Amino acid sequence: MRYISHYEEYPIYEPAEGGYYYPGNQLVASERKSKRACKKNLLEIWEECKQDNAERGFREDNKDEWEQITRNTHQYPWIFIREYNYIYKKSYYIGEGESYVIERNQGSRERGWQPYC
Repeated sequence: MRYISHYEEYPIYEPAEGGYYYPGNQLVASERKSKRACKKNLLEIWEECKQDNAERGFREDNKDEWEQITRNTHQYPWIFIREYNYIYKKSYYIGEGESYVIERNQGSRERGWQPYC
């Protein structure tokens, strides 16, 4: 059995050294299914993400324009890495990205505040 999980980033402020932000990652939703059902669900999510990409101007047939669209709109396309069963979207601002992943351990990609040493 595996988990199909949805993660969202959030900004974390570290006041050390004049202050800076870095992203945390929190589990928003997760569902336990068989490996085959998780892959099927992930492909369905990918189809929705491809439609979202097309609506925002990121056409599959012209990936050369993606960088220019990103520079002009500060939006990023959804990316699917099949080898890792991982769909993600970066963000222009720290803490606004999100991802979908198939994982063995629920919440394995969560990360939060890390103490400054």
